[in-house]
Amino acid sequence: MQQQPTKLEILKQRAIDMRRALATPNNRGMSLVEVLIVLTIMASIAGVVGVFALGALGQSQEREAKIEVGNLTSMVEQYMLMASPPKLPDNLEQLTEGRNPVTKKVPKDPWGNDYIYKKINNREFEIISAGADGAEGSEDDIKAD
Repeated sequence: MQQQPTKLEILKQRAIDMRRALATPNNRGMSLVEVLIVLTIMASIAGVVGVFALGALGQSQEREAKIEVGNLTSMVEQYMLMASPPKLPDNLEQLTEGRNPVTKKVPKDPWGNDYIYKKINNREFEIISAGADGAEGSEDDIKAD
């Protein structure tokens, strides 16, 4: 029959095991160079993803502006049909006025600018978003199709 080790023998063996563990080099950590390589790879991936994300954001803002220009065009036409005699509003804020307003609030374009409303004559009008640059007459202006 085997004899059970005493507490003193168990403690001596643990001390020996701990000395061995401390004496062997620990290769589990990462060097500074390895950390920098990982950070560089992560930054490169984030840069590529960021370019695509910003491009998608710009496209979605343009689509949103086209939809809102179409909605505002419909609201102006509805205002004209509801007016007696039929007439176009002088500005977009008139869509929110009166006993039966067409809308509660005139939205701003996706870039935070007001939509540009131009009354051409008594029956024709144009609604434009100045686009990302906020300047009317540039190539990024958005009009109704």
